[in-house]
Amino acid sequence: MFQKTELYLFDLGGVLIELDGTPLPGSHMEATEWLSSSIAKDFERGFISKQEFAENFRETLRIKASTEDIITHFRNWPKGFYPGATDLLSQLSNVYRVAALSNTNEIHWPKITDEFGAHRYFEAIIASHKVGMAKPDSSIYRYALQELDVSPEKVVFIDDNAANVATAKALGINAYLAKGFPEVRRLIETLELINEH
Repeated sequence: MFQKTELYLFDLGGVLIELDGTPLPGSHMEATEWLSSSIAKDFERGFISKQEFAENFRETLRIKASTEDIITHFRNWPKGFYPGATDLLSQLSNVYRVAALSNTNEIHWPKITDEFGAHRYFEAIIASHKVGMAKPDSSIYRYALQELDVSPEKVVFIDDNAANVATAKALGINAYLAKGFPEVRRLIETLELINEH
C-alpha cells in the first residue's frame, strides 16, 4: 500500500463472498465462463429479467431443469462471506474508506444485502444491475470514481477477474488480482507491509 491510498474497492463474488459450485444446474459452466457470457452480462446490467435470464440459459445450454429450478440454483450460488472477511473489512475501515464494485443482479442482490448484511461493511456498494453498467466496461469504473469522489491513484481495487483488473489499471487505479479470500488477505498484508516502509 502507498501513503496516498484513500479507498479500498472490492469485488464481492469470489473475493469476499464465497461461491458454491457452478452458477447453473446441469451445466459445467464455471465462473469464468459465466463472466464472459452475453446473457449473464445483460442480466447483470439489469437489461433482462430473471425469467428471461433463466429461459435464455435453459435454451442455449439445453438445461433440463425448469426455469424456477435454474433461478433457485443460481440464487444459492453465493454462500456468504468467507470466514474472516468481515473482520478484515472492519479493520480496514478504521484506516481507509471501504466500498464494493460488483457485477450482480436482481436474484443475488437481496441475498447480498438482506441475508449477508453487506451494507454494514461498506460505505457504498455499486451494483451493476442498479446502474446499467458492468465490469469490465470502463464506464462503471468512471461512475464509481465519480460517485465515491476519489481519484484513481488513491484507490486499491481487488477483483478475481483479470479483465476487470486490466480495465481498472488502464484508468490509473491500483488494481490487483486475487482469487478467494486467502489470496485477498495475503495481498492486503503485503500492501500494508509496503506501506509501513
